[in-house]
Order: sequence, then structure tokens, then C-alpha cells
Amino acid sequence: MSIKAYLKQIGRGSKGASDLSRAEAKDLFTQILSSTTSSLELGAFCMAMRIKGETSEELSGFYDALRPFLPRLTLSKPVWLLPSYNGARKTSLMTPLLAKLLSDKGYFVLVHGAHEEPQRTSSEQLFAEMGWPTAKTLNEVPLLLEHQSFAYCPLSVLCPALHRLNMVRQVIGVRNTGHVLAKVLNPIQSQSFQLNNYTHPAYPKVLDEFYKNFSENVATLRGHEGEPVASPRRLPELHLRFKGVEVTQILEPQYFAQACDSSEDIGSAATAILYQNMLMNPDTLPPSLVSQVDALHRAYGCQANATTTLLP
Repeated sequence: MSIKAYLKQIGRGSKGASDLSRAEAKDLFTQILSSTTSSLELGAFCMAMRIKGETSEELSGFYDALRPFLPRLTLSKPVWLLPSYNGARKTSLMTPLLAKLLSDKGYFVLVHGAHEEPQRTSSEQLFAEMGWPTAKTLNEVPLLLEHQSFAYCPLSVLCPALHRLNMVRQVIGVRNTGHVLAKVLNPIQSQSFQLNNYTHPAYPKVLDEFYKNFSENVATLRGHEGEPVASPRRLPELHLRFKGVEVTQILEPQYFAQACDSSEDIGSAATAILYQNMLMNPDTLPPSLVSQVDALHRAYGCQANATTTLLP
């Protein structure tokens, strides 16, 4: 099969391209995930969508195609899903520490991601440095969560087909639609909560429309350096959806005096020492991170109690 007809629709530039329907997007992406497209077609798809941008209907169709490639895991407690695909660029990576703090609240927490950029410190490296659990097979994921409450799973284990698409970046040099989908994927059959972050200003509206099509519990925020964590200076506004319906939000962002030190050592070894010191001395935890954990915990309570307002 060929995706030539679809490429003609989406490949005419930002002004000349036309959008795909949800059904067309599903068919196109099913072919991509099934590895029936040529390398040339695959590269053309990645660049065309990079230039055009995904609509919510296209993203929904792509996710329709992705779901059969995902495992459906069942756990005994609610699971928070934290996507970690960017890593540390200027400040220490806090996503693994966020996972640990959420697990201390009584949740299971699954961090999923990929170590694609050697110059950045990834969650995968930090889990290894801390001796925290990392799944090497799909069967290990529920076992690690049930016994240790939180774990990391590489995308290559969680969804090899999507990982193959994302690895195209190593050839063409830019991220593609697969990276957007990696941040919204949900392999949990039982109760779960997704923490979804965005960077580009166009994505909140696209994600809002996307989640109307899927019955998920989601907290959406502007991420720090592409990760689902608050910056040292600011906890951004959180928008919440329960079963696909937006019911509430934290009304105002919170600001903190702590400065962001761009000169700190953000390597995995130094960050692991930082984690250890913070966990031994909780008063030294970044206030924005503590506030984020509390906000997410309240979000769960809001869903459990079916209330409509969250107070800071």
C-alpha cells in the first residue's frame, strides 16, 4: 500500500495543505505503524506534518490507529502517567523526583520516555543512577508498580511501533507527530490519570479538542523545558479533565522567589545527589514541585468527590 494520496493532501505547505479527516488519519497512521510505508514516504510524512501541524481530528485519528499497538495494563490502584521525552537542558530534571513524591502520596506512577539526546540528562538515566526500577519488558511494568509503586518504562518497550517512528528524528533532525502522540498515550486499562504537558502555544486548544474524543482523566499544563514539571519559579495553571469532560481548573498560577540557576550541574550523577539530599531534607524541595504534587493530589480528590472547584 502507499500513502501517496495522503501526502498530496498534507504536503503542500502551511498554506496549501488540506487537513485529513479522522478516518483518513487513522488509515494513514495504521500504515505507518505497520511499517508498510517506504522510508521516503515516512520522511515525507514527518516533514509535511511538521510544517502543517496536527489538527485535533488528525491527532484523534492517529491515536485511533495507535491504540491497538498499546498494551492494556490493569493495576490495583490509580496510576499517574508522566511522559518524559525532552530531558534536562538548562536546569536539573525533576520528572523522576515528581514520580517519587506522587508515589509517596499512595499512587502508582509510571514514567515513560526515551533517551534520544545524549547532550541532555533523561529520566531513563536518572532512574538508573538512583537505582529506581526500570521495566525491561512489558510484563515487568505491572509487577514493578505493584511492588515498588513507581517505575520507568522506555517507549521502545511500551510501544515499539511508535518508538520506530520517533527514531526518524535521528535521520531528519526534527521531532515529528510521533512525539506528540507519545505524550498522550495511555496503556492503562484500570483507573489512571495523565499529566500532559505542552510547549507550543497552539497545542492547548488542539489537546482540549483531542481529549473530548477520549474518556481520559488528564491534567494539562505548560511544561518546563518540555517536561511535565513546574519550573523552579512557577507552577503554571492546571486544566483538568475527568472522563474527557473539563470540569475544573486551578484558577491562578503560583509564583515562587526561587531563582533558576542555569549554571548548575545538570548531569545524572549530580542530579542524583541533589535528589538524595532533597529526600533526606524535604524542606529543601523546590516549592513549585511541592505545590505541583499537592495540586495533583487535590485533583484526584476532586475527581473522587465529584466536586467542581479546586482551591490553591
